[in-house]
Amino acid sequence: MTTFEENVLATRIGKKDPFLVPEGYFEALPEQVMNRIKKHRQRRRIWQWAAAAVMAGCICTAGFLTLNSNSSLLAGSDNSYMEDELDYSMLNNLDIQQYLTVAE
Repeated sequence: MTTFEENVLATRIGKKDPFLVPEGYFEALPEQVMNRIKKHRQRRRIWQWAAAAVMAGCICTAGFLTLNSNSSLLAGSDNSYMEDELDYSMLNNLDIQQYLTVAE
């Protein structure tokens, strides 16, 4: 701004400060800011615990499902898998018997 514009504004507005600050505003400001920060930290901490709980639940569920599906395979409830593998290898019972007796 040039000095001419400043003079025009000064004549229109005057020397009075157009902005008013409530009394004691700057004295209470640090305490208000710190209170807001504390509230924000508390909310953030709650969200962190909630996220950790959800992740732990997901991990436990995945582990349970994985162990449950593997235990049915280990229990031998489905022998068709092993039979299919033996058929694929084209070994008959006599070949398996000879292999086992030679290995001993």
